[in-house]
This record gives sequence, C-alpha cells and structure tokens, in this order.
Amino acid sequence: MRDLKQRGFNEWLIIRSQNGEKDAFNTLIKSWEQRYYLYALNRLKDREAARDVTQECLISISRNLRKLSDPAAYPKWSFRILERRCIDWLRKTIREREVFQEQEILPEIGVSDDNEAKLSVEQLLAMMDSRLASILRLYYLEALTVQEIAEINGVPAGTVKSRLYYARKLMIKMLEEKS
Repeated sequence: MRDLKQRGFNEWLIIRSQNGEKDAFNTLIKSWEQRYYLYALNRLKDREAARDVTQECLISISRNLRKLSDPAAYPKWSFRILERRCIDWLRKTIREREVFQEQEILPEIGVSDDNEAKLSVEQLLAMMDSRLASILRLYYLEALTVQEIAEINGVPAGTVKSRLYYARKLMIKMLEEKS
C-alpha cells in the first residue's frame, strides 16, 4: 500500500511541477536525488563522477519534465536519462584513458578485512560489475519491472532476466565467501 501511495504522490508532484510549481519540483527532486546518486555510484564506481552525473541528470529532468506525457512513467523516464548520462561519462573516461595511454592498473574495489561479519547491500553492489548492480538496484530497490529496466538499458527483457539471475547467483556466492 505504501508503494501505491508513494507512486500517487510522485505523480501528483510531477503534475504540479509541470504546471510550474517550484515547491513541488523541489520536493520531487529531493525524494529522488539520493536514488539517482546511488545508481550512478554503483554504475561508475566513482563518487565525484556520480555526483556530477546526478547533477547533469537533474538538470536534464528539470528542462524536460514538461515533455513527459505520462506522470506514471517518471521512474522509467528519469532512470533512462540517468543511464544515458552514465554511459556518456564512461565513454568520455575511456576516450581520456586512450588519449593519455595510462599504464597504471586501477585498484579494484574489494572487501575490507574488517571485523564485520556481514556486508551491506550497498557494499555488495559496489563489488559487483556495474551493469549487474544497476539492474539489481532498479529491480529490487526501485521496484521497476523487467520491461522498464529493459527499456532503460536498451536491451531485451530476456537479457534483463538472465542478468538478474546471474547477479543473484553472484551475490549469493559473495555472501557465502564472506561467511
């Protein structure tokens, strides 16, 4: 029930924002900004890049929100914008690496040798391939459908299903290794 109320509230905020109400837009952005940042962080594995990409996404949303015809499609629409910004950043980074021809190997994110017996969901997602982590985040944390995730990522629904399956297996393996 809470999810249904939240969706209704978001749609109401979107309609008010499209009508030019700044307070509604600010409330909408505040409720989604952290989600966008965490998605970008999992995708890019770089805090500064995630902040920059999130800001670019929010600017794009603010410029194009009036064009959104179906307020119920906002989550899929906004995450698609964010995914495109992440892809743009990744492409730019790859081009910069090629230009500078850096020979250094980037450090991998690993499990620290803390006394903590359990990993948080965020730590697990940070250790996974960014494509798998982003799909898990969208499916489980953002409650998007397989079809919506497929549209966001520009892949068939079957690919999303197989990536979800593989990501769940990988997460189970990571949890078993930590135990």
